[in-house]
Amino acid sequence: MAVNTDNIKSPALFSAIAIGVGCIIGSGWLFASYNAAKAVGSMAFLSWIIGAILALILALLLAETATMFKERAFFARILTLSHKNTDFGFVVAISSLMGLILVIPSEASATIQYLSGVYPGLMAGKNLSLTGEIYVVAIIIIYGLINFWGLQLLSKVNNIITLFKLIVPLATGIIIIAYAGWHGEFHAANFSLSSFHQSMGSMVGGAIATVVTGGIFYSFYGFGLIAVFGAELKNPKRNIPLALVGCVLICLVVYLILQFAFIGAMPTKYLEHGWQNLPVFSSPLAQLLGLIGVNVAMIWVLYADSAISPSGTGALYMGSSSRMITGMSQDGQLPSFFDRIIAKYNLSRRSLITVFIIGVIMVFFSKNWQNIMIMVTVFQLISCVAIPVALARLRKSEPQAERAFKVPFGLSLSYVIFLVVSYLMVQASMKAVLLALIAHVILFIVYALSYYKNDASKIWKSLCSSWSIFFYLAISVPFSHLVDIKSFGHLYTLIAFLIAYTLAYIAMVNQRNHQ
Repeated sequence: MAVNTDNIKSPALFSAIAIGVGCIIGSGWLFASYNAAKAVGSMAFLSWIIGAILALILALLLAETATMFKERAFFARILTLSHKNTDFGFVVAISSLMGLILVIPSEASATIQYLSGVYPGLMAGKNLSLTGEIYVVAIIIIYGLINFWGLQLLSKVNNIITLFKLIVPLATGIIIIAYAGWHGEFHAANFSLSSFHQSMGSMVGGAIATVVTGGIFYSFYGFGLIAVFGAELKNPKRNIPLALVGCVLICLVVYLILQFAFIGAMPTKYLEHGWQNLPVFSSPLAQLLGLIGVNVAMIWVLYADSAISPSGTGALYMGSSSRMITGMSQDGQLPSFFDRIIAKYNLSRRSLITVFIIGVIMVFFSKNWQNIMIMVTVFQLISCVAIPVALARLRKSEPQAERAFKVPFGLSLSYVIFLVVSYLMVQASMKAVLLALIAHVILFIVYALSYYKNDASKIWKSLCSSWSIFFYLAISVPFSHLVDIKSFGHLYTLIAFLIAYTLAYIAMVNQRNHQ
């Protein structure tokens, strides 16, 4: 449904960067420095740098394709637009949509899980209690209300929240470093790798795996949300690339400071048996502040931000998810029911309410932040696979098209990043990858049966028009199993990985539309 939105004031560069930073700095900063340190000690810095480089390159590749189109929810529609193939685009759109929607209960759950350090009744062991789940639902209602009056209100609220979200993490890291250093409790020995009885190669491999399992890619993923809101930003051809790069670099600085503070200030008595045997912390940074004796007031500020940071991210993800549903409706991948946009707010409230309902339902299936984070990351990585594939296809099919921003060595970078993202995805458990495959198959069957009205010929053509992504997902299952059983490092396995995913890349870039 076309509406006139010319008179709606578009958010500018600051708001675009704030959207990216707001999406990136959510629950990840509260837990990832602890998870990364526990997994690989000081090699966590390498994990953060790898995650940032990956996010930055993906952001640049996305910027080139996003500035070629002025479309609502571009990230979800990237393969639909690049390949002019609704069936192919639907599969990756589902990954994007599922990844975003699952973040909503994940962020709300992170808030409640962190606050359980003050109110233990919010958790029952490692999982949310019924009381905790009710509070999670209440937080999701707030996310919905922030989005109910469109991007103008969302961006204003997010601009304020983003400043707080930047100040508190930075202040937390600096205070930990300064306080521990002043009292002689900042330990240089904590940065040593001597507590690990592994080769340097194993440590590097562990650092790469931690990008997925430690929540680091999850923490950086929000950069893509700038492209989701791209059609509603002022001067998107200029502001999208600047905002994408800017938000990744800003957040990397914040994360590195926090990681440095967490590793250096951890009391040595907790590290007698190495980082991998660090005790379970439900509220890592707040508990560390308490351990080193920081003023109680600062600890309460951190607990307050544990509600604000994830909530700002959750509100943005709710807004972007609703726009993805609207965009998929405009592409015919979902019913036109979701394409009724209220001109005053440039928003489909039907899409927003649908996302809210799904988010509430998922609360009762996501018992804690750590478990759902791995599943979310798999969907996020699958959606990111579409970025290099789309760029390569557009370079091939529309070489003369106007590009306000063009990535140097774009084709080579696309191939390399495709392999890197695929490598990271198989680092997740086989269970998570298999569940993602099953979810995509089931949802595609539902889509094909409803969209093509049981026309067997068109349904078959829809499968032929998207087979390469299912091939990609299918080969990821055995490779992730090899990672699970620690047999992935053999030379012949790496050669098989390179051959299989090169074939998948070629097939996806050249995927034909048979309809």
